[in-house]
Amino acid sequence: MIFAIAMDYTVFLLASAKEQYERTGDPRRAMVGALAHSGRVVFAAAGVMVAVFFTFAISGPLPPKEMGIVLGVAVLLDAALVRLVLLPVMLRLTGRAAWHTPRWLDRVLPKVTFSHG
Repeated sequence: MIFAIAMDYTVFLLASAKEQYERTGDPRRAMVGALAHSGRVVFAAAGVMVAVFFTFAISGPLPPKEMGIVLGVAVLLDAALVRLVLLPVMLRLTGRAAWHTPRWLDRVLPKVTFSHG
């Protein structure tokens, strides 16, 4: 469930990184620009979800309290560690290979650009 909830964070971050990569051609600058551009949005969205889940902790029965606390902590850890630390590090370490598309696949896929310029 947490994986499905947190997928929008990845979409925000990777769309911004792809846009920056298309604009600059530099994988390092793409990740730095993506974090600068959408990192706050990702963390704010996670913060809203954590707040919503933590409100379950003040509800009556014990099962919703437990579920709210567990889901809130899971979303916070996922957004902070996985999406804002591990994903950028992995994209930075893989460099241009992260954005490489094989020629045969490039011919099959539609041409979609993310940059506004």
